[in-house]
Amino acid sequence: MRSVGITYLIWFLAPALGIHRLYCGRIGTGLLWCFTGGLLGIGWLVDLFLIPSLVREANLREPPLFNPRHYDRSAAAHAPPPPAHGNPQAHVGVAPAHRVIYCTHCGSPMQVPAGAIGHQYACPRCRTILEVPA
Repeated sequence: MRSVGITYLIWFLAPALGIHRLYCGRIGTGLLWCFTGGLLGIGWLVDLFLIPSLVREANLREPPLFNPRHYDRSAAAHAPPPPAHGNPQAHVGVAPAHRVIYCTHCGSPMQVPAGAIGHQYACPRCRTILEVPA
């Protein structure tokens, strides 16, 4: 994920070189900025207002990188919940089994019921409608 703050820092420290555009994945305009001095400084100044949208588009174009906090495969993550108030049967039958699917647009993980094959759900991050595969 790219950061608006880091992009502004690059924009400020390397004026009119287009490095901030290369950072956001805009290779063509980044090279154009580099060879023309940010379109003689005019494009560099306009980018002051365009950087938030450049970063947002770059983050939507590329799926998020692996984050180990979201993928805890330890035994504790798969253990049943502890019984409530000493009653060993308190958690039985409360929640159906779930599975994780990933958005085809932004790559965000999403938890759906295990028996929801063919049902449609909206991605919580980008609101793309997804059909649960078999």
